[in-house]
Amino acid sequence: MPPVWTLTLDTATPYLALGLFRGEEGLGRVVHLGRRHEEALFDLLEALLAEVGARREEIGALVLGEGPGSYTGLRIALAAGLGIALAQGAWVYGVGSLLAACWPFLEEGGPPLTPLFTARNGLYYGATYAKREGKPLEVNPPRKLRAEERPKTGLLLDPPPDPRALYELLPFAREGVEPLYL
Repeated sequence: MPPVWTLTLDTATPYLALGLFRGEEGLGRVVHLGRRHEEALFDLLEALLAEVGARREEIGALVLGEGPGSYTGLRIALAAGLGIALAQGAWVYGVGSLLAACWPFLEEGGPPLTPLFTARNGLYYGATYAKREGKPLEVNPPRKLRAEERPKTGLLLDPPPDPRALYELLPFAREGVEPLYL
């Protein structure tokens, strides 16, 4: 029997990051939806299942983006993901959305990167990460920043969380989810 499919899902930003992966197989989609994640999520999931040739019953694990982000943005992925997991008897893991956004850009031993998500009132959610020995290293934890506190180098402004990165970060994920509201 082949390994189960892993569903990745993040709605912490204006982008819906959605993916289905099994080993090297799989597809991810990033769609700019603004504040309409809930309108498109399940239709896009059904299309993705059909495209990879999987059934919902074959989802054995979920990796959900934990934020930071708005309350409503985070709860869409968490509620949908936890509902799917409960229905399928699947495992659930959480990964920081900022880490998933910068993971594809981190180079082993390279300089740290700081992804920033635009928040409200001229603020940003940001954290700084590096990659060491194939693992993520949190240089600065997620926090709110004012515009003048943004780093001058290594800045990624409003990158969407990457669906494949959520999957690749599974070995470093925590079991269960804990949303990060800043």
